[in-house]
Amino acid sequence: DYFSNKGIIHGTTVGYTPEQNGAAERLNRTLLEKTRAMLVESELPQQLWAEALATANYLRNISPVAGAKVTPHEAFMGTKPDISHLRVFGCAAYAHVPKEKRNKLEPVSR
Repeated sequence: DYFSNKGIIHGTTVGYTPEQNGAAERLNRTLLEKTRAMLVESELPQQLWAEALATANYLRNISPVAGAKVTPHEAFMGTKPDISHLRVFGCAAYAHVPKEKRNKLEPVSR
């Protein structure tokens, strides 16, 4: 069975009783708080909540955890996460325009 091979204990709860699943509910709250902070600080519209949430979860998985010797990423993947690509959420970004798609006087990025 997949769960037992991975050391996962599969537990169920009664529907509409979040108090039975405190750990998951706490994680949801933590991610919501991070998502809200990222959207407010970046001044991006709330319609981008899914991107902010995915980023918050990604950052959580590559960040150190109190009491653990490895990040969640390291525990699952077996490698240290590469953080060289990280940028501030919502910062201005520009895409390079290849030479073939611009003339000499046009900007090299947009």
